[in-house]
Amino acid sequence: MWLSLKAAHQRLVDLTHHTTVPAYLDHVNRYTFAAASHVLIGDTAVRGYKHRQQWRFLDREIQEAATRFAGLGIDPGDLIDAGLHTGRSRTWRSRVWQWISQGTYESELPQAQYPSDLPVGFSGQQLPEAFTRRTIASTRPLALMTWSGEVWLIPRAYAAVLDRAAEVEAGLAEQDKVCSGCGALAGREQWRSSSTAGFVTLCPSCAAQASRPYTGHMRGRKYTKTLAKRSPAEVFLCRMCPQPRRAMYWDHCHSHGLLRGPLCVKCNNSEGAPGFLDHPGAVEHLLQCTGCRAERTLPLHHRSDVVRRLAVFEPHAACTHELSWRYFCVEADGSVVARFQCYQHHPDLAWSVTVPSDEVTLLVRRFIHEASDSGAAWATTA
Repeated sequence: MWLSLKAAHQRLVDLTHHTTVPAYLDHVNRYTFAAASHVLIGDTAVRGYKHRQQWRFLDREIQEAATRFAGLGIDPGDLIDAGLHTGRSRTWRSRVWQWISQGTYESELPQAQYPSDLPVGFSGQQLPEAFTRRTIASTRPLALMTWSGEVWLIPRAYAAVLDRAAEVEAGLAEQDKVCSGCGALAGREQWRSSSTAGFVTLCPSCAAQASRPYTGHMRGRKYTKTLAKRSPAEVFLCRMCPQPRRAMYWDHCHSHGLLRGPLCVKCNNSEGAPGFLDHPGAVEHLLQCTGCRAERTLPLHHRSDVVRRLAVFEPHAACTHELSWRYFCVEADGSVVARFQCYQHHPDLAWSVTVPSDEVTLLVRRFIHEASDSGAAWATTA
């Protein structure tokens, strides 16, 4: 039986709440599986499945992992030094140490860098809830830790579970680097990409065989959910990635409602974020919207970036130092408000400048002309 992420969390809580170390899945969401195909419950890996466009778990696998974890028999009185002061980077020990340091700072307790200042018997459970609810291997380690006056103590068997979980996680991470098509091992380049069935690892060569290049044949079409279902984007390659990578979404212009082309998850997410115009081919891609191309414009959320690049702002009268901007914001009428601050004065000076919408329009057209390589972006081919 399939369990939603919320139902799986509740099932796990029900099966482990009576144990020394309860387990939780409330930290799991759809983004969890972008990094790995499994989650850890103790030292047991449980796979996530994408079923009908929703991430789920199998009830049987949750029950098996919970039963195994509950049967470990962790003795809360058998404590050892957690070894946080010797923890290497990117280990469960380093993560817990960071949480303790941040938690004591935010709760105005003595700094964890000076452990002798903490009272003997101080429990990690006394830290702010935002930290005590954080999980490793679906467990909450801070709730089980105590300060002895010299070191942080943790149940011996629980520390062993976390060590084994780290080994399992490292092994799974290596598996996720292997191309599911040819078995090649990914180097620094990330080959993991999303699909309707979940995330898959495909090298550029196998991705090129599994999907085909997009030819621009959908340009000018109105985006609808029905169209996306009838013509799934994942049969095409991402039109922005420098190496072949399977697409996942039909990117479309929200101003005109027209298709631009198929993008992978990474490129689709970056289109809505600041700095997208720095990506090679970004302007050409945005102009695949025939509405934007005809009007020689860009979507509103990219116009502030254009103004930041091209507009010339005068320094305030009292200072000749280079301007330091805080943010650029697009208004509903198309104008852009630029907020500046000068740190050379005490108190700091801050002021705003509004660039009118008609001037913004001219700057956008200039940017398109300069970025389109003598009109290449207006070509009818993708």
